Amino acid sequence: MERWGGISMALALAALTACARRPELPHASFVPVADLQDRFGNLITAGNHPTPDQNGTGERLGLFLDRNGTIWGLPLTISPNGAVLACAPPALRDAKVTDHYPAGATILGATNEPTGWRGGTGKLELVLRGPDGGIYWREVSGARLASGAACWAKDSPGPPQQLGYYRLAPESSKMQ
Repeated sequence: MERWGGISMALALAALTACARRPELPHASFVPVADLQDRFGNLITAGNHPTPDQNGTGERLGLFLDRNGTIWGLPLTISPNGAVLACAPPALRDAKVTDHYPAGATILGATNEPTGWRGGTGKLELVLRGPDGGIYWREVSGARLASGAACWAKDSPGPPQQLGYYRLAPESSKMQ
């Protein structure tokens, strides 16, 4: 009887594990940056997506500034012919704001926060110039789309990796 109890437990555990996995979202296409700038604004700087492991330095990320002051962080890649491509799934325009940045700041660049170890890169940081001329770093958070097509890393050395997005809205608080 104990044997059947063990088998039942193993089957139940396997069923729970299978149910816990999220199905992989369809892959959104990478298109020329010029095709996205009408909707997401001009590309203002680039950096790298944070990555949990050191299979590289993180996929490329472009920051686009639209007419309303929203900064969109979209995955970038380079095609074999050298063209810069970006990924913006259709559902992205309706996606939630992931973080804020100080209104009136000028974005100078993007970096990854140092982690102190080589297991991965840290969170995305914006390098900002404030109205007073001072230079500031501001950590920002991104998110992953939960449904619809999503952006995926190209030619990753590890398993497929869904890439996140950033939708940063201006805030009126003081710089920190």
